[in-house]
This record gives sequence, C-alpha cells and structure tokens, in this order.
Amino acid sequence: MSFSKIKLIGILMIIGLLAYLPSLKNSFLWDDEQFIYNNSYVKNFELKKIFTENTIAGAGETSSYYRPLTTLSFAIDHQIWGLNPIGFHLTNTLLHVLTGIILFTLLIYLGISKNASFWISAIFLAHPIQTEAVVYANSRGDSIYAFWSILGLLTFSLLCQKKYPKFQIYNLSLKLKRVHLTTLTIIFYLLSILSKEIGIALLGLFFLTFLSFNLLKIKKMWSKNKIQIFTLGLLTLTAFSYLIFRNKILNISTSLKVYDPTSPYGSSIFVRLHTFTKSLWDYFQFIFWPYKLHMERNLEIINQPVSIWLIVTLVLIVFVAIIGFFEFKKQKTIFTLYGFLWFLVMLVPVSGIIPVNGLIYEHWLYMPIIGFMIFMFGVLKTLFKNRLKNILKYFLPIILAIYIILTIKQNSIWSNPIKFYNYTLAFSQTARMNNNLAMAYAQAGENQKAVENYKKAIEISDYYPQIYHNLGNTYLDMGEIDLAEQSFKTAILMNNSFFPAYGPLINILLSQEKYDQALPLIKNLINNSEFNFTTNLVYLNILYKTENTKEAEELATELKSLYTSDQRALNQIEKVIKKD
Repeated sequence: MSFSKIKLIGILMIIGLLAYLPSLKNSFLWDDEQFIYNNSYVKNFELKKIFTENTIAGAGETSSYYRPLTTLSFAIDHQIWGLNPIGFHLTNTLLHVLTGIILFTLLIYLGISKNASFWISAIFLAHPIQTEAVVYANSRGDSIYAFWSILGLLTFSLLCQKKYPKFQIYNLSLKLKRVHLTTLTIIFYLLSILSKEIGIALLGLFFLTFLSFNLLKIKKMWSKNKIQIFTLGLLTLTAFSYLIFRNKILNISTSLKVYDPTSPYGSSIFVRLHTFTKSLWDYFQFIFWPYKLHMERNLEIINQPVSIWLIVTLVLIVFVAIIGFFEFKKQKTIFTLYGFLWFLVMLVPVSGIIPVNGLIYEHWLYMPIIGFMIFMFGVLKTLFKNRLKNILKYFLPIILAIYIILTIKQNSIWSNPIKFYNYTLAFSQTARMNNNLAMAYAQAGENQKAVENYKKAIEISDYYPQIYHNLGNTYLDMGEIDLAEQSFKTAILMNNSFFPAYGPLINILLSQEKYDQALPLIKNLINNSEFNFTTNLVYLNILYKTENTKEAEELATELKSLYTSDQRALNQIEKVIKKD
C-alpha cells in the first residue's frame, strides 16, 4: 500500500473519531433495555440461545428479529465492560470507522479515483444522518452488517476483476486464489445476514457488481466468468438457506404484522410502494439538508392512483437513465446507474414490499447512502468533468467540516433518555415515544411525570399492553396498589400472552389473599414459559390455598423428584406443604 493511501486512511480515522468520540459519555436509551441491559442472553453469555432464538427472547419478549452476531457482540462487550455504556459506544464508533476505511478500499477497486473514494468515505463517516446508527448502542446492527457487506463486495470485486492479492507477513507469504475469494465472499455475506436481516439485500448488489464489471463484454459474460457465476449461485443458495433456517427451523417469522391487514397500507402492496416514493424524497432531504434530524417520524400514507411523489420519482428515474447513458457513451463507466441502483437495492427491504416496523427511519440510510454518493460522483463526473477536481478540492472540505459539527451536535441529543425523548416529542407525538419518556422519568424517580406521560401515550394509542404494564410498575413504586392491579389486568386483557404483567399482578393478588384470581394466571404463566422453580413454588402455594389438594400433592411430588439432590429446594417445598 502506498504512503498516500496510508495517509488518507489515517485522515479517515481522525474524521470518524472526531465526529463520534464525544458520544462515549452517552447513556443507554430506547430499545437498549430489551436488546442489551435487560437481556439475560447478553448478560449470561448464553451462546446457544443467542443463535437459536429471536433477538429479544433474553428479555422475555418475542419478535421477528434474528441478529445473533449483533447480540453476540453485545455479550462480548458485557464480558469486558459490564453494563458501562462507554464500552458499547466505543465498539460502535470503532466499527463505524473500520467500515469507512474498508469502504475506501472497495471504492478504489470499483474504479473510482483515490481522491473521490476518500471524499465518499469521509462523508460516509461524518454525515449527521449516520448518528442514529452509531451513537444508539442497539443500532450496532447497521454498522456490523455494513462492515461484512463491504468486505463481501470487496472480495467479490477482486474475483470479478481476477485480481488475487498477495500478503507477506514476515517470512509467511499468502496469495489468495479464486476459491479463497469465493469462500470469503460467501462467509462475509452470511455474516452480514446474521448481523441484521436487511443484509439479505446485499445479494442484489453482488449481481449488480457482476454486471457492472461485464457490461462492456456482455457477449462473453457467461463463457469467461464461470467462477463468478458459480459464486452468485452459491450466494443465492445462502440467502434461501438462511430464510428456510430462520422461518422453518427456528420458527422466527419474517413478517412483523405491525399494520392492520385490512387497512389500505396493510392490504395493498401498491399503496406501500406508492408511499415509499414519498419516503424516497424525505431520504434525499436528509442527505442534502440534515437539519432537525429525529428518531420517530410520521409519514403520510398515499392511497391514490397518482401523486406528485410518484410523478417526480418517475422523472428522477428518467433523469438517471439519461445521465447514465451519456456517462457510459462518453466515459465507458456506469457509476451513475450503479450508485443509484445500489441506493434502491439496499432500501428494498424497507420499501414496503414486506411491511416492517416503521415507514421511515434515518438509520435505514446507513448502507444506501454509499450508493447515493457513488451516484452523485457519476453525475458530477459526467456533467462537470473538467471542474470535478475543483469541487473535490474547495467545496467538499467545507461540507465535511459542517457535517462533523452537525454530527457532534446531534450526538449530544442522544446523551441521556429524558433529553432525547423530549427532543423527539417536539417533532412527533407518538405513544411509543411518550411511553419511553415515561420510563425514563420512572427510572429517574420522577414518578408523577412518568404517570402523566404514560397517560398521554394511552390517549394517543390505547393499543399497547406494554404501556399499561409500565404504568402498573410506576403505581407500585408510588404505593398505589389498586391502580397498579387495574393496570396489570388491563395489559393482560389486551394481550393474554403478555407475560411480563403476570408476575407483578400475581404478587398483588397473593398479598390480598385473592388466591382464586391468582390461580388461572399462574397456570397460564407456567404453561407458556420455561420451567422455573420459584414460579412452580408459588403455584404449589396457590393450589394449597385454593384447596386443590390433589393437584398440589402431585406437583409437590414432581418437584421433589426434580430436586432430590438439592436440600435447599426440598426444604422450600416442605415449608410450603407444612404451612398449608
């Protein structure tokens, strides 16, 4: 590697660290609870469960998320740092910087000049839109899947160009062959998918990259590139194998089912894709004008045959096609088309083809923004070829400096939960955001403010049992037992499978000697959760209290047989029997 490349890589490191090191002092917030600090699989390093269950099963919840490598990285962080947020934020920052450096290398191998590759990578590292994916600990999935994705594209690009790197470490020499590059590409793709589901879209980029390298020799594409085509086949097989494994073997559904299937958005793919044309232009605005960025957004559902957003999107596609044609005709390159298609391909998983847990999020741009910048490079190179050097030299440094300042400012918004949620609620009053703010107030001991925000959340959307459960916990802290009982009952009435509310409600009923009400709850809890000695001990006590003597004796016998060598457990069982 030349000294100039090493120097540019050093500058990229400084840019990334300068932008994100201030975030190290930030707290946990948002979904960090389920994914990190209340996730038993993370805290206990339960490797088997991390790879065989949904991502937040360790927090006692179900989801369609399956991100074992991201969860594993949290577990490793926990082994090193405990629950000190600084370690988790440091890992996120370093991953982001490493991804930017590997991107720089990939862009050079894609045929982009060294200087342009540097500026694209620098903007990728410093752009404020990346804040959501970097400073929010649980958003690590974005940087991990992007890290593996770019490595996979790099090895595949080398394979397409028949370039086989040679490495020299002391007296050890290693030259990568075709089989090595194929194997590495498949491994990196699999690691990307296992880091975050959206990584599956990378398959489209592999095909796009293959076509871009062979556009000028289309007639010889099949005969001269058998190993590349074979690799694409293996990558496709990997994608299908992953889907079968998670859906059929692990029974983790791909569909999130977060929208009413009878609603226009939930029932019509046309409405969803039409709405996506509106979100596209919001994404463009985020990139060009990253002002007042925030987490929770409302997006208008477009339920009509034609809209201004559909029209301007079609006009944009025509513009891209024209610029792409002139670029290919004059310069024999296709960066305009390649970059624009990269942008679209990596947004496909969140385009509405399959409904997901939101309509628009800033962190969804983490990988697509790379394609957009390649697209912009192609446009500028085609329209302003003679002035491109001046643009890179004079204009982009100013933009980069502004981006770094905005990113540092944006980092501070994520510094603590109360500040973050209040900031976001200024833009969008949602039930989820009010619930999260209430949880933050409760954690800070400001219970009255917590209750007020839980009630606001319920007014906005009386749909989530989690809010009533959280409200019940706050009432418990305030000593309002009757209100807590009613809140937990409402949560269970809304969703009979919302088991976090069962425990505290059962405890309240037992304290009031309402054993008949507690009995069906404890039965349902035991029948739908993993075996737990303490829960079964409570069940045994309730059976005796409700004079279900036969069932109680059978359960006592079963528990004794399971704990024959555990004298402490046997003593606890005998204590319940004698008491009753």
